[in-house]
Amino acid sequence: MFIGREEELKIIKEKLESSRFELGVIYGQRRIGKTSIILEAVKGYRYLYLLARDDGYENNLRYFSDEYKKIVSLPFTPVFRSFDELFDSLIEYAKSEKFIFVIDELPFLAKAYPGIVSYLQKACDMLKREERDIKIILSGSDMSFMEDLLENKAKPLYQRSTFKVHVRPMIFSDAVKMLEGVSNVDIAKYLSVFGSRPYYLDKIDKTKSFEQNIQALCFVNGSILLDAPNITLPIGYTANSTFISILIALSSHKNKAKEIAESLKIEPNALATYLGRMLEGGSIEKRNIFKGNLKTTYYEISDPFIRFYYRAIYPNIQDIDRGIGQSVHEMCRPIIDDVIDHGFESVVTSYLDELNVKGKLPKTFHQFNRYSVDNSKLGRSVEIDVLGDSLDGQTLLVAEAKFRNKNLSLEVLNHLKESASIFAGNYTEVYYYLFSMTSFSNDLLSLNNKVKLISLAEMVEQKGR
Repeated sequence: MFIGREEELKIIKEKLESSRFELGVIYGQRRIGKTSIILEAVKGYRYLYLLARDDGYENNLRYFSDEYKKIVSLPFTPVFRSFDELFDSLIEYAKSEKFIFVIDELPFLAKAYPGIVSYLQKACDMLKREERDIKIILSGSDMSFMEDLLENKAKPLYQRSTFKVHVRPMIFSDAVKMLEGVSNVDIAKYLSVFGSRPYYLDKIDKTKSFEQNIQALCFVNGSILLDAPNITLPIGYTANSTFISILIALSSHKNKAKEIAESLKIEPNALATYLGRMLEGGSIEKRNIFKGNLKTTYYEISDPFIRFYYRAIYPNIQDIDRGIGQSVHEMCRPIIDDVIDHGFESVVTSYLDELNVKGKLPKTFHQFNRYSVDNSKLGRSVEIDVLGDSLDGQTLLVAEAKFRNKNLSLEVLNHLKESASIFAGNYTEVYYYLFSMTSFSNDLLSLNNKVKLISLAEMVEQKGR
């Protein structure tokens, strides 16, 4: 059953319902859900879905010809001498009726047939000029290729797309829907480890506990998630030892360039090249500690499960392959607990991001980030789980997320207020949010509305939205 993705579907369907030519570009990381969104959007229309493969010219031409045979109900597979001939025939078949062509994983096709982008340029110009009701959707997981397709003025399709969709992880409420029937605590644990990514969430057996699922999915020889980096990361990463070393460092909370360089014993300039490639591929994200101080730029692995993989699974993969994964799982319990504790902060950020987009926070805020500094004017280290200022620069939102099996006390709020005091004087208003796995002490519950108390149950049940 297809769940969520309302915003992405809205954009695509509005274009599909138009009566003119449209060119859409759908892009995002591997296994993020692009294909599912496209196939859901084209339901009810005449369409041809073509999936390019990481293969040669002739084989891809044969794959596409087989799909052509199905759509036109031919008893034989037509013989095309080139992709241009195949696509010309498809355009002729579509005639003047509404028809949708989908080319999924365009970068693979461009690798086998570099001329495909130039062909598409000519086809798009012709279809637009003739006012044909044909839609072309191009999709791909090679982030740098797809973004270059859209943004590079020298590329044939520059400024020819009529819509684009960057597919990101699911919003918080959609991820929760995928876990319907699971306990609230386990929902938080799954989202902390796997993030809001349908590829992982779809593999959870809801009849089993969190511990049973983690054991089966991560610590059993033969589990598909043991190959997750090859499935979800850009192609070629797992064959490069430097990429792997960077991922291991990031998974161990070495998030700053200096820390990574020292860990790998690599020159900063060389590291910057690798980090740049990883940013282009979408495997890592570059973030700035609150207020964008360039001295406190840090990096994180985009996919929470890959973060978990390189911390808990990768160092033990040989033992898991040997069949002693259960013992490895037991040994990794402290790591799993730590991943959940830190991951819950990301879950809370995802929750707040959705509220922010939907206008359900006191103001509209810039991107939420965490804040961490070893030495502050308070004479101590300061760590704030979530921090963000409003677009008008007048309001600050500060949040603390605690995944503990006890009610949060007033002491937690007071500590948060003291930590936030290093910024608070710059704002007219400051809102404090506390997130608890359970609930809150009576003295917290009696405070004014400038302090928002949200339990895990309220998050999952979406109360007050």
